[in-house]
Amino acid sequence: MRRAIATAATLAAVLAPAAANAGPQCTPRLLWHTTRYKPVPTRASGPLEQRLGRGVIVPCATTRLEPGVVHRITIYAVRGVRPSVAIAVRPSKPALYVSNVQATAAERRVLDRMRGP
Repeated sequence: MRRAIATAATLAAVLAPAAANAGPQCTPRLLWHTTRYKPVPTRASGPLEQRLGRGVIVPCATTRLEPGVVHRITIYAVRGVRPSVAIAVRPSKPALYVSNVQATAAERRVLDRMRGP
């Protein structure tokens, strides 16, 4: 009995800091056409083009979303940037999401303007 209590206390002490640190480091991703995008800070609204469709929010492992519920969001193309590089949500005040695809110099200029000074 004492060994079980000691083991439980040790596990709680070891796992508690990891769980506390996991929350702020994890950011939900956006998935569209098998490409994952991460959110980046956006200060300026950029020129958006046509609506591309619906993407899926991929939650963190630590996020407690209802099982079986898929969170879909409407996404838009950013003018001057390929959708494989970056997309945006909320056309009134765009939130920018970028992928791991290498952006061209012209695309980087557009994205830098959206990120602001």
